[in-house]
Amino acid sequence: MTKITCIHLALFINVLFLVQNSAFSHGYTRIEEPLIKTVKETILSGKQSDWSKVPGKAEGMDGLMSDIRKIFHIDMQARIDTAIQQRDFQALKRHMTNLVFLAIRKNFYLNRQEKLEPFIHSKERLQQAERYYLAVLAKNVSNYDAKNHTGLYKNIHCKFVKARHTLGSAGFLGAGAIKPKPQDFEVITKEIENLIIRTFPYFDSIE
Repeated sequence: MTKITCIHLALFINVLFLVQNSAFSHGYTRIEEPLIKTVKETILSGKQSDWSKVPGKAEGMDGLMSDIRKIFHIDMQARIDTAIQQRDFQALKRHMTNLVFLAIRKNFYLNRQEKLEPFIHSKERLQQAERYYLAVLAKNVSNYDAKNHTGLYKNIHCKFVKARHTLGSAGFLGAGAIKPKPQDFEVITKEIENLIIRTFPYFDSIE
């Protein structure tokens, strides 16, 4: 009887794991986040000189703008609004991509401040930072590599993988938990920031 119970428990855990992974992956591939959606729409409308359709910001982004002002002392919304008013597409594109970079840095900053605790929050922030990078910045990094014969894209990818390994693990019901490594996380994520800035030298970098 005990053997059957253990088998059922093992099957339940496996099914639960598969369902959670499936829900997670589908959730992030089907729904584009407000920041990514807004940045893409803003840049596209500006590129087409269709300034009446430039959104500039989206519902849910006020909190991000507030966090960036509080943490980095940068008023990105004012910069974006000025570029839209002046119909300056190049400035608008710089500010929108810089906004994405600062959103990535915000997630890194909060994880550092909280020393990667709790695990679920630090994991979500790192995943979101990587999604922001891949959706908006990665293509430019790849183009930079092609022009300059560098390997920044691969290097950044490897460092995101290493950053995941610093988060530790919550284990299952406390069993098998692995402690996070906040110092390693800080070193790796600062390296990611510096590599991105090599591609986008106009981004705000605050030591």
